[in-house]
Amino acid sequence: MMKLLLLPALFLSIETTGLPASPALPDPFNETALAADLWNHSPDLLLSRQSVIEAEAVRDRSYVLPNPTLAAAWGTIPIGRRNPPDATFGEVPNYTVGISEMIELGKRGPRQTSAEAATKAASLTVADAYRQSFFALLEAIAEQASATARRSVLERLVGDSAESLRLQRERAKRGDVAALEVDRLEVEHLRLLSAAREAEEAQEIAVGACARILGADCPRFAGEEDARRFLFEKHPGALALAAGAQLEGQGDGQAVAARPDLMALEAEQKRLQADLVLAGRATIPDPTASVSYMHDQFEIAGNQANSIVLAVSLPLPVFDRGQVESARAKRRLEAALQAHRVLSDSALRALALARKRLAVLQERARSRDEAALPRAQPGRGHGRRLASGRGFPHRCAAGPPCVRGAAIGSSGGCRHNL
Repeated sequence: MMKLLLLPALFLSIETTGLPASPALPDPFNETALAADLWNHSPDLLLSRQSVIEAEAVRDRSYVLPNPTLAAAWGTIPIGRRNPPDATFGEVPNYTVGISEMIELGKRGPRQTSAEAATKAASLTVADAYRQSFFALLEAIAEQASATARRSVLERLVGDSAESLRLQRERAKRGDVAALEVDRLEVEHLRLLSAAREAEEAQEIAVGACARILGADCPRFAGEEDARRFLFEKHPGALALAAGAQLEGQGDGQAVAARPDLMALEAEQKRLQADLVLAGRATIPDPTASVSYMHDQFEIAGNQANSIVLAVSLPLPVFDRGQVESARAKRRLEAALQAHRVLSDSALRALALARKRLAVLQERARSRDEAALPRAQPGRGHGRRLASGRGFPHRCAAGPPCVRGAAIGSSGGCRHNL
């Protein structure tokens, strides 16, 4: 039989141990440790796991027989004149002790099937919550890594911009550049400063989102190198949790069908079908059989001193024939079928869109690596170009601005290198 909870090894190996007094921050590259912390501390997962406990209790109860009923009776208690008149009070009454048991006909099987399916649905729902939480955790850590790398790049750009601004101010004092050019550079420098502070704020927001998902302190990256390594390396835990990990040659439909949320809906459909069968069998009355022992003291009247009483009682399904439960099960089954169909279609569409988005993001990352990031690397002679007059245009003494490739003469004019 298929296991109820389909989770990868990093989830199955988790042990629910007590928290240390001062727990160390998990390593963002250790997905097993991240998964363990997520399972043990995530508020959402701790809440959803309660549903599995309840479903398992209902399942176990469905296999338990109903309790028998013990009955005792004291009958033929004389009131008024006795017959015969000389009979004493203790010679008249009889005593009965009996036990009865309800026998369910055609209901225990559907009830057990429904409980098993409900337990499987609850387990798969927790598996899906775990999967979504783990993806959200990795996404929050990735947001932190992206903000960390962006902040490092911007801080280098701010340093270069501050040096450029300093040099241009010195040149402006000598009249080599216009004051308007210095103002423009100062505005650009302030813009870079603002962008760096926004990256720092985005980094802290990502850390806060990670802590909310994890239910504990979020790991941080030591620097840009670790952040970039996290962003560009493959994550085996995420791949293992990805809805059954699509196998080679497996179609999108099969991969989507292996998602825990869709499997949970299938288990819910099975549960509702069993509930529908159970509701239909409400018209079959459940007999109650009983056996009793009677001790009668009124032997003078010809009664048997000791006897056994066998009895069967049947409820009559006149008013309640399970019609309400049947109608409810039908409506919920139709809703579950529609939800499964809609979720499957939306998952296939989301998969196609995600592939397109991934291609765009990969192209964007490649462009930044090849074009934008090298400009932020130190030691590229940006300050030296400014010192030589080749970093920004400036106005010559004769009027027209100098262009790239022109040098500044000692008198402040232009000497074009032809």
